[in-house]
Amino acid sequence: MEKNISRRSFLKGAAIGAAGLTVASAGLNLRDAKADEEIAWDAEYDVVVLGYGGAGANAAVAAFEQGAKVLLAEKAPEGAEGGNTAVSGQFVMATDDADGLYEYLTTLMGKFQNWDPDAVRAYCEGCVENYAWMTGPMGGDAAIISPTDHPSAGMEATNKDWKYADGSEGNLTDPYKLGRTDYWYYNWAEFPEIPASKHCLCLTATGSRFDRGYYNLCQEAVKARPIDVWFSAPGKKLITDAEGAVIGVIINKDGTDVKIKVNGGVVLACGGFEHNQEMVSSYLQMPYVHQQGGLYNDGDGIKMALGAGADLWHMSNSAGFTWTHKRPHLDAVSLFSGPNATSGIYVGLGGDRFMDESGATRHGRIYIGGRWISTPMPLPAYLVQDSDQLANGKKLVSAFSDGYVDELATGEVLMGETLEDLAEAIRQSEGGKDAPDFSTERFVAAVNAYNKRYDAGEDADYGRPFSTMVPVKKGPFYATKIGPTYFNTQGGPRKNKFGQVINTDGLPIEGLFEAGEMGSIFCDMYNGSGNLGETMVFGRISGTNAAKRAKGEFKSEETPVTTFVGEIYAPGTTRPASAIAAASADVTGTFADGEYEGEGNGINGKIKVKVIIKDGKIDNVEILEHAETEGLGGVALPQYAAQTVEKQSLDIDVVSGVTVSMNGYKEAVNDALSKAVK
Repeated sequence: MEKNISRRSFLKGAAIGAAGLTVASAGLNLRDAKADEEIAWDAEYDVVVLGYGGAGANAAVAAFEQGAKVLLAEKAPEGAEGGNTAVSGQFVMATDDADGLYEYLTTLMGKFQNWDPDAVRAYCEGCVENYAWMTGPMGGDAAIISPTDHPSAGMEATNKDWKYADGSEGNLTDPYKLGRTDYWYYNWAEFPEIPASKHCLCLTATGSRFDRGYYNLCQEAVKARPIDVWFSAPGKKLITDAEGAVIGVIINKDGTDVKIKVNGGVVLACGGFEHNQEMVSSYLQMPYVHQQGGLYNDGDGIKMALGAGADLWHMSNSAGFTWTHKRPHLDAVSLFSGPNATSGIYVGLGGDRFMDESGATRHGRIYIGGRWISTPMPLPAYLVQDSDQLANGKKLVSAFSDGYVDELATGEVLMGETLEDLAEAIRQSEGGKDAPDFSTERFVAAVNAYNKRYDAGEDADYGRPFSTMVPVKKGPFYATKIGPTYFNTQGGPRKNKFGQVINTDGLPIEGLFEAGEMGSIFCDMYNGSGNLGETMVFGRISGTNAAKRAKGEFKSEETPVTTFVGEIYAPGTTRPASAIAAASADVTGTFADGEYEGEGNGINGKIKVKVIIKDGKIDNVEILEHAETEGLGGVALPQYAAQTVEKQSLDIDVVSGVTVSMNGYKEAVNDALSKAVK
């Protein structure tokens, strides 16, 4: 195999060899290599995209449009590609107004401040361009995406609707800037109480949903171009040079690790970590989550980025959770809702009822205490039904057998002639491992309490609308285990407005980009279509910039990104540095003679001082009260007082290890001096 292959050479899968592929387990770094030329490269591309979901497809197309030679490598076998994009609702976020969408999305950040305004702004500006991109290079049909007749597909639901673009009745006027107003656009605002939500628009490739329409469009766009696509070819490790820039990647192709030289950049579009049980437990604090898709999303891209020095953000966030039932013989699950979900009550591990079973969620968030928070899920939990509901055809899963005959035989559904019998069946399920402490007493009390609420016509415990309530009174009784599902995780490597992956110093890792749900901009609440919007926006941004970098036309970000929009605590305190600086800045002016007391915040509590002014100057500072550590702050405070008198200012020298005490002392003296100013 040649060491260096021409950029124009074409690598056939059957010709891949194994020469020169000895790689350390920690990855390949050229710090000890004399030159890049010494690596036995197996192939060379301008841009390598890892992951063939919506993000990878958009990145590959965007890179190709810039004239790049592109490799699109997918971990899944052919036919199983697509990741979460393929199983999603197929809505792609767009907007008519970047400022309006920015206002809406930053409001969804809530009290969280771990986001980058520039990256969010780039996303919103990209959403303005999504219509033109989708109907242009991606090949979407404008007649379907912006139809002149109201679409017949039944997609209207709460806060989701097709609207006419003529500006009437609060509708937008020509949101896609087509120069006309005779078309329909789709507005999905999961949080309509936020006025700017009117700028949260959605594109649909087929006029329908959950039909793979957008992903099929992505695939066709890739197939229409001479982009090399490898299936069953997971990325393994990034190759970096002595300065930490990514110059290549190792991909396992046909069971052999091959080194790919990359001239412009690697785009990580590998999805999240939905399929990685350890990462789900570590980052989401859930013992398990049932997947709807992403069965190859093992967090590979996140781990590769970490190996190159990436910083992480939003790892605890996800587009979920909602309740579902996992059938033992199926790999993925579906959401359930409507009468099947409310054909009984939910009880948790201890036997208690714990929520309004009919409660509407906004992508897995329910309204509690003035905030939309992730649905609390005590696991395992069970849907409990009585025989009347089953007789009325309200099966939890439509594919269940009549009377749950088959499911009872396999243990997928549990039954008891009485509530006490059902509690015992729950305790014994899964060999007694699932709910060994399930309380019969609490369970029976919970069901009886619920039935009393039903008889009274009001759920005074959890506010479930009476129209959704059903009695749970007639045996035999049935219990089916339910658990969490979600659409996807949101966390991953931090990125900047150019799609570059960011290191722990806030600076970009040269040659490394990302797109899609991995490293999403969403850190708290989420609006549907947002992640597919990221596949298009950051797929386009990252693919374009990686290709431009290969041509020497890309200028990287040179200043650290914003990692937190709020103020960071000063070391040793829970107050921002600016507050401490303001409190400890010298109070200036003419002072009146007298004695003045002041307070400040030390490391263990209040510091109280008395400042004596004589002849307009600081004559003495007395430490009246403090709770500082003896031997540290207790020793330093008198020294600070002596320095203040000597220098007639708070420009004093810190005693090693006693910075917080000094700041509290300064705050106290300033408080006293503020009372002495004439």
